[in-house]
Amino acid sequence: MHTTPTGSEEEAEEKEQKKEEQKRVAEEDIIMKSRLLSNAFKCLSPGQTRHMSSSLGNSIQSAIDIAKESEAEALKNVPKMTYYSAWFCPFAHRATLALERHRGFLSYEWVESLGWEKRSKTNEEIKTKHENWYHYKSPDLLKANPLGMVPTIKDEFNNVITESIVCIQYIDEIVNGGKEPILASSAAERAKERVMADFVAKTICSKYYSVLVRQEETEQLEAFGEIEKAIEKFATHLVDDDDVMIDGEKREKGRFFNGRQTPGLVDLTLFPWAWRLPVFETHRDERFKIDPAKSVGLRKYMRWLRDMVSRDDVSRTLPNWEEYLQHITRYADGSARSKVANAVRDGRNAHEYDDEKDDVKE
Repeated sequence: MHTTPTGSEEEAEEKEQKKEEQKRVAEEDIIMKSRLLSNAFKCLSPGQTRHMSSSLGNSIQSAIDIAKESEAEALKNVPKMTYYSAWFCPFAHRATLALERHRGFLSYEWVESLGWEKRSKTNEEIKTKHENWYHYKSPDLLKANPLGMVPTIKDEFNNVITESIVCIQYIDEIVNGGKEPILASSAAERAKERVMADFVAKTICSKYYSVLVRQEETEQLEAFGEIEKAIEKFATHLVDDDDVMIDGEKREKGRFFNGRQTPGLVDLTLFPWAWRLPVFETHRDERFKIDPAKSVGLRKYMRWLRDMVSRDDVSRTLPNWEEYLQHITRYADGSARSKVANAVRDGRNAHEYDDEKDDVKE
């Protein structure tokens, strides 16, 4: 038997909808602020370094100098690494997140190792009016890792570690988890997290490039649909609001993957792409927007993203948003000639790139 809602029921429902809308807007606002704040810093180019501004007041500079001396003393006996990276690369961003999580338990020198250079077209079928863009790779990177991929980490004993998800685990292990371990405490949980990290890497992260590099709209929409489905699956491992707070008190479970209080392997594997997905709204259109109003899963995902960018160790790793939008244009118009872009253009997924076949040197 159908019953018509009473005035009080309709009012309660309207209030609940308004409350949900306010939460959604607040979450999007925090994420947007993270992009605006990222624009305060210019990103590095190969060979460049960032220096402290000489315009700082004497008292501020003095405090900074004292802090630097204290930090230098504290870092004398911690693991030291050379970190070959690229400001724009989400694969490298994974390692940066791990390094910044354990700041104080290790020290590292960032070596900006990738850039772009224009060369004439190698395929006249490409629809771009301009020349193609190829990765420039620094000699130091190639010496450490002849494949020329970032992230590449070299420790003080000249051991070289590559592959982004491996780098996350290495960094966490070398400091024995630091203050907030990235890897789960039990072997079984670590195994489960590795499986899920592999899943998000081969779906959300990989399909990101299919939406950008593939130039047929049907292929772009298909890839975006797969991203949404994968996000929904990821979101099943995120707790609901009611699972986290009781009378304003935190429960045992946290906001991150599998109810963890701090981000773990899966969170760090996914985040660099999660933060970048809104480039679709600029380089494609509104149909490619992750809309939390579509489902509970997407709403939980957006809350997770908000909680990630709210952390200091995450926010300080974010690349300059405007510069990144400009950078990713090379992928969106099909002119990028990186290994990943070459694989996707060839009809494969990004994670299926071949170090030999897709490394165009000429």
